[in-house]
Amino acid sequence: MSEIKQRWRLVFAREEDARYLSHLDAVKGWERAFRRGDIPVATSEGFSPRPKLVFAAPLQLGMLAEHELADLFLAEKLTAPDLRERLVAGMPRGYRLLELHDVWVGASAIAPRLTAADYRVTLLNVEQARLAGAAERLMAAEKLPRERRKETKSTSYDLRALILELRVGPPEAAAVPPDAAGTPAAGLWMRLRHSQSLGSGRADEVVAALAEAMGIGAVLAPVGDDEAGAAEGSGEDTGHAALSAVAGTAAAGTPPAAPTPAGPPLELLRPVRERLWLVDEPKD
Repeated sequence: MSEIKQRWRLVFAREEDARYLSHLDAVKGWERAFRRGDIPVATSEGFSPRPKLVFAAPLQLGMLAEHELADLFLAEKLTAPDLRERLVAGMPRGYRLLELHDVWVGASAIAPRLTAADYRVTLLNVEQARLAGAAERLMAAEKLPRERRKETKSTSYDLRALILELRVGPPEAAAVPPDAAGTPAAGLWMRLRHSQSLGSGRADEVVAALAEAMGIGAVLAPVGDDEAGAAEGSGEDTGHAALSAVAGTAAAGTPPAAPTPAGPPLELLRPVRERLWLVDEPKD
């Protein structure tokens, strides 16, 4: 393991060209960028030393991002302009560097300090008023017991404890495909909790719960289950597709479905993670 001389917090965005990269592929792209820019990255211990790049929270496959966080540890000190120039010259395709912050080397790890994340999505086949009613029922519920399945394992959790705020508004115009013009659509903004004890909220799971509250199905874009990849940029990507078909029956404790006829399934379009929030940051 090389000695750590400096720690930089990277703030970056992920755009369309990198939207369907797995977390593991993204990490490899960043490592190539370090080599291209001749950046003196500190390395981990072991038989296969890896550059010390730690993401606050891996992104799910298919999700765009506007304010991601990662800590980069250097074996030699660089100035901010020098590091920025080296990074920008070799940035992975589809990633854009926004800010650089010099962080004390001995500061606490970034991932445990993450408390919340903001998301926005566009939902097709639903009127704004109907979606707003479902969101109100979810927020009014004391608990929302659900199960998270991964391969042969199933974990029970309370989705309500992970939802901090929901807002319904107009759809994002860029997210609605031309062939869906005239189809009812709505925009959904959510702030979801990230907790070491309770777990992390996921946008697709909130959309599935809203669909159940309205008594309709949900067809969600395949997204990767990359939660295991937070540490040192070396987590494994499972490639698990989450909820790609019709949402199931509401679990016990889920608010009753709205008394309206079932219609076309709810479709999740262009999910975006707007921002990650750390424990000491004031939120709007």
